[in-house]
Amino acid sequence: MTGEYESLEKVLRTIEAEKDLNLNNIIEKIQEELKEQDQGLYKEWEKGAFDVNHGFSLNISGIEYSKFPLLIIAARNGYTKTVGVLLGVGADINEKDSFSCTALCHAALCGRKEIVEFLISKEADVNVKGSFGCTVLHNAALYGCKEIVEFLTSKGADVNAKDVLNRTALHHAALYGRKEVVEFLISKGADVNAKDKSGRTALHDATRKEIVEVLLIEKANVNAVDRYGKTPLDYAKNQDVVKALLDAAFVQASKKAMIAGGVNTLLGTAIAVALFTTGIITAELIPIVIAVVAVTAAALVVGCATYELLKPSTKVGEAEEPSAALINGQQGVTSIPS
Repeated sequence: MTGEYESLEKVLRTIEAEKDLNLNNIIEKIQEELKEQDQGLYKEWEKGAFDVNHGFSLNISGIEYSKFPLLIIAARNGYTKTVGVLLGVGADINEKDSFSCTALCHAALCGRKEIVEFLISKEADVNVKGSFGCTVLHNAALYGCKEIVEFLTSKGADVNAKDVLNRTALHHAALYGRKEVVEFLISKGADVNAKDKSGRTALHDATRKEIVEVLLIEKANVNAVDRYGKTPLDYAKNQDVVKALLDAAFVQASKKAMIAGGVNTLLGTAIAVALFTTGIITAELIPIVIAVVAVTAAALVVGCATYELLKPSTKVGEAEEPSAALINGQQGVTSIPS
């Protein structure tokens, strides 16, 4: 089926360029073009009585779709005029593909701002969920178009909506390095420390320094632990990201240094920062260095405390001589009667 999507896309591209396209001729024009471009798809549609909402069987980038309507193809490619006319002849604005995604979902994922605005003006569901429970906002955040994200939130999109893995739009934006989207979502109340089903926050997913810095400024927990016991630092690969996370961990440890554990962590973090900065250790060894230093420091603290509790109360040479009565085993008796 490879190439069939391209055939339909080409048909609709041709239709979009037609100056006389209208409600009365759009179906006929698509039929004519499709018959010329792809006989297989034409016959499939013919069997479906040329229904405007017919879902074509297509392969897109290696993914098999058993249902892919014309409206979604037009929306994905930004064919505004064709979208409008298809709606005029009965295309269902909330019709879904075989993965439950609507034309609005696809338009947002492909960055088609004009189409997004048009579909919502025609009452498309702004909070509809598609594949894996992703909302339109999830898709827009992934694509990284701030203008679409802004428009969706202005129309009531939930910034903290979660997909089937409990991931929010902020997770997607952080993962794909969409800085402006990250900043905007947080300004609209996105939970910076929201965790997905694996316990990962947006900070765990962030792979770029500028994203990490934004999240940290907005109080992302640098020590957040996922279900595998790992913090964002454990996943960091980029040296700038590692440094930013270490600096944040150092500051946080400094605030907790009133207790021994905090001092140990602070010391470990400080040493790790120094070793990493000078190139002596790699990012993968940082958690080990912090742990070893913390354990060693804790052992020293415990050892010193134990010594203070158990050390002798007198010094060498200061012990008193025992009395003669005690030496003779006569405690309390100072003399023996004659």
